[in-house]
Order: sequence, then C-alpha cells, then structure tokens
Amino acid sequence: MEFISIKQLQLLAQKISKKIQIGDSIYLYGDLGSGKTTFARFLIHSIQKKNKIKKDEVLSPTFTLAQYYNVNKIIIAHYDLYRIKKKKDLFNLGLFEQEESFINIIEWPELIKNKNINRIEIFLQHAKDQRLRKYYAKYFGRFKKK
Repeated sequence: MEFISIKQLQLLAQKISKKIQIGDSIYLYGDLGSGKTTFARFLIHSIQKKNKIKKDEVLSPTFTLAQYYNVNKIIIAHYDLYRIKKKKDLFNLGLFEQEESFINIIEWPELIKNKNINRIEIFLQHAKDQRLRKYYAKYFGRFKKK
C-alpha cells in the first residue's frame, strides 16, 4: 500500500478514464469516508470532460443504490452496495444484465462473487494524515500489466 493525496486520486481517475471502455468495471473497496465516492466523481467527471459533456453532480448512490450518467453513447452506472446484505438483492438491481453494456463503478462490491474479468479493484483506507489515503490497485483482464 502506498499513500495518495486527493490530487493524486484525481490524476489516477483521469489516467483510468483514458483506458476504460464499455463493459469494464471499477470495484471500490474501503471504509466509510475513505474516498470511494470521491474517486467515482473524479472518474465520471474526467469521462464527461473528455467527451465535452457538462459535468453532472455526482453524489453517493447510498440511498438510491444506483445512479446513471449518459455521456454521448456511453452509460456509466455508479452503484453503492453498502445497504445490500443478500446476494439475491444484487440481481434485483440489474447489475449483471447491464455489466456488458455500461461502464460500471461499484462501491462496496464484497458480495459480488463472479466479478467482471475486465476490472480494476481499488482499495482505499484512512491514513493518520487526513489529507492522505492508503491506496493500492489490482488490475485484471485487459487491464492486467504485462
């Protein structure tokens, strides 16, 4: 694990936004307030900027469970699974039917057993210095570093 500032988190989101495609997933792990939604916001805004689309207000979908953002022909699905306690409830969201059609950003993905092959898993933790987060990422499928 390394330490990352909010600015570095934003730069990471910008870097990923250049590589992510429809059908890819980003899984965000971490405690409450560790920066998952902040990362999602940076990523969505970066994709919108790249496509010359006005930035949407990106809030945590904790209560709605999902938010959708249309960026030209791309749909970004932002899920927050914090309140989901049973695997069967994942199916009610339509998460798996839409996986190949959208860019998926999923906070609290612990219940998902069959993960998308083309994914990045990002882990965030609080650090003693409140301006920083502990961070590491794992890359799978076409993102895997060779």
